[in-house]
Amino acid sequence: MVSRKGALDSISVVEAIIKDKSGKILLLKRSKNNHYYLGKWQLPGGKVEFGEDIQKAIKREIYEETGIKYFGIQLGKVFSLKSIFDGKKSNVFLMVFEGELKGKIILSNEHSQAKFVSMNSIKKASLCPLSKKALFG
Repeated sequence: MVSRKGALDSISVVEAIIKDKSGKILLLKRSKNNHYYLGKWQLPGGKVEFGEDIQKAIKREIYEETGIKYFGIQLGKVFSLKSIFDGKKSNVFLMVFEGELKGKIILSNEHSQAKFVSMNSIKKASLCPLSKKALFG
């Protein structure tokens, strides 16, 4: 993609609102291996690769970040917003999936911690901007 000076890049991002049996939502804490939003909490997800189907992208991202292959997810909300993504001003298309995760979480080096959190606790958490948008609109 060729960018003109001042033009915004377009990025597609998928994130998942994954709940446990009690309705708590899975958050991942960004590790020192992440260049942006170090130590902030986020929903599982990431950037859609060029030509990748969004269903495959969210499954890939969840597997890469949690080590879990089986999960039932459905597309929920979709947002379009201007944001800073990977240090660049971008038009971000955020697709939010919802579902349940079954199995033991094994974190990648992108995250240092995983926990299921109530919505009241999430409101107080230090969230990455896109996860905040995915959760609260």
